[in-house]
Amino acid sequence: KIPSRAYAGSVMFHANYTKVHVEPMQSVIECYLDAYLASMKSGNPYAIGCSYVYNTFCFWSGKELKAVVSSMKETLMESKYQKNLLVRALMLPTFRMALRLMGQSGAPQQDHDINTSDEARNEDDITGKHVLHLRAVFFVRLSQALIFRELDEARDAAKEYFSIGEVGCKFAVTTIPSFFMKLYSGLVSFWIGREINDKKKESMKWLARGVACKDEIEKLAASASKWNFQNKVYLLQAEEQFCRMNFEEAEKLYDAAILTSKAHKFLNEEALANELAGHFYLETGRRDRSVHYFSQA
Repeated sequence: KIPSRAYAGSVMFHANYTKVHVEPMQSVIECYLDAYLASMKSGNPYAIGCSYVYNTFCFWSGKELKAVVSSMKETLMESKYQKNLLVRALMLPTFRMALRLMGQSGAPQQDHDINTSDEARNEDDITGKHVLHLRAVFFVRLSQALIFRELDEARDAAKEYFSIGEVGCKFAVTTIPSFFMKLYSGLVSFWIGREINDKKKESMKWLARGVACKDEIEKLAASASKWNFQNKVYLLQAEEQFCRMNFEEAEKLYDAAILTSKAHKFLNEEALANELAGHFYLETGRRDRSVHYFSQA
């Protein structure tokens, strides 16, 4: 609505954040590249924000990992040139997680584009000073721990994540989208609650957190987009039923999560649903069935 090309990038940036909730996510993500180009043409500082959010959505929605890492490196270099410490600090946890998923650990030591000592200093400058960064750091840690089945790390990271709360984060458009946070923190909460069921009070607290996250995603599926959120609802519901020992219902929901993730092109969430289903069958004494799901993850 603003009749000036100088603001086109920022208008497109905020419009995309709304669109990504209601239109198929995979197509809307590419619109951030248009917003980036419009910002670059006018010298709008939103350009680096568009690049960061584009990479963030690409990673968490399951785009090809090697291409995502390459794009992240370009954004890190651009943020370094612009001296944007916050964008660099926000991206680094996800970047390191992507490297670990590719079989590497930490930032690449031989890469001319990434100086690990500089990156550490950048994070030190931000850590403890910006709630968005703290929340992103602990969210990435709990997500990584879920994927690699590191229960103690998941519990420690989740405690810190939930202690921060959503003040100043809920409507932030330059950090990891809240619905991805709800999905993974909900899955971690159900996992922790199930594993510590000998401590009933603490277990119930974690299960309540999981249910709260599930309820938020259910609202998005009902009011915004089934394409983007229905598979996430099924997976959270499956984990909830697993915790409640409703195994027959959990089986149906795991399968629904897998099929819907595949149909809606969320390949990483399809793999995650298969892996969690594998653990479900393994932990309920059906090892033979678990093998099938693990092989599909």
